[in-house]
Amino acid sequence: MLWFDLLRVILAGLVLGLLIGKLVARRPFHIDRLRPRFWRAAMRRMKRRHWVRLLTVALWVTAASIIISGVVGTLLQQAQVQTYSPEEYPFTAIERDYPWLVLIAVNALPIFEEWIFRGVMIDELVRWRGSKLLAVLVSALVFAAFHLSNPGTYLPFVLPLIPAGLLLGVCYLKTGLGGAVIAHNSYNTFLVIIGVLRR
Repeated sequence: MLWFDLLRVILAGLVLGLLIGKLVARRPFHIDRLRPRFWRAAMRRMKRRHWVRLLTVALWVTAASIIISGVVGTLLQQAQVQTYSPEEYPFTAIERDYPWLVLIAVNALPIFEEWIFRGVMIDELVRWRGSKLLAVLVSALVFAAFHLSNPGTYLPFVLPLIPAGLLLGVCYLKTGLGGAVIAHNSYNTFLVIIGVLRR
């Protein structure tokens, strides 16, 4: 079982890495968006109304994602559909023993997830197909499916993630990468805090 879990993590990372690497090689601008100087320059250019809009949209997306994903998760529980195995899921034990470590991880990883699934993927799909709707949909589906690489997850695990991915895609189109990162971090932070408080 350990080999299977390791294989699915490596395989998902390899496929995604090759795809994103090829896209980034064609358009190095995507790499620039990860550099601190890019973010600092963008932040300096923003006026107060831009900050208010970015934070408002990001927090609405966070709230909507929590509610919709929570409803989907509750429906799956009521139907007795298992989405993951708590014993095999790596964040279960870490969250119990080191909640601060999980909090750091779930706030660092979304920077890269948003850069990949929204920043690179949506931009490239819009450039290739000319459809923002298609780009957001594909991005959300790939984002949800990628989470199946986590050990202990089962196929229904993607169902609460699809609406969250769609909302994050809309947030990206409305506010850019910064808003999507803030929304994703807020969503993850909320889930970790709720998980810690339930114990």
